Amino acid sequence: MLAAAFPLPASAQGAPRITVEAGGIGLPAISAHIRRSLPRALAREMAEQGKPLPAGTRLVVRVTQVYLSSDPFPGIRGGFGSFSPGDAIDGEAILLDRQGRALSRRPVAGRSPANSSGFAPSPYNEPRRVEALIGAFAYWIIREL
Repeated sequence: MLAAAFPLPASAQGAPRITVEAGGIGLPAISAHIRRSLPRALAREMAEQGKPLPAGTRLVVRVTQVYLSSDPFPGIRGGFGSFSPGDAIDGEAILLDRQGRALSRRPVAGRSPANSSGFAPSPYNEPRRVEALIGAFAYWIIREL
C-alpha cells in the first residue's frame, strides 16, 4: 500500500545506472528539475522502446543548453514567419563500460514547440515546457543508443 502511495525513485527500482549532469546551464531551478526528472524519463523510454542498457554499462547524460522561447507561435507572424526555434534542450549521451571507458558518445537534441503544454509561454508554465523537452530528449537518447 505504501509503495503505491510513495513510489521508489527509478534508481531504487532496479533501473540502469544513469547519471545526469545539468549544472552548467545557468538556470538552477531548471537544472534541478532536469536532474530529478530525466532519469525517470530515460527509464520509461527504455521500457517503451524495449532497449535496456547493456549489462555493466552506465549512461551519462550531459545537458549543455536549455532554451525556452518567448514566441508561442513560431512561423505565424504576419505571413513572414518567425525565426524562433521553439523550446530546445541540447547535450550529449555517453555510454560507459565498467572501467569508465566511453563505448559511445553522441550529441543529442530535443525540440518542442513553446506552446506544447497547451498554453502560451509564461513563468508559471515553464515546468510543463521543461517536462515536454525532457520527454523529447529522453526519446532521442534511447533511440540513438
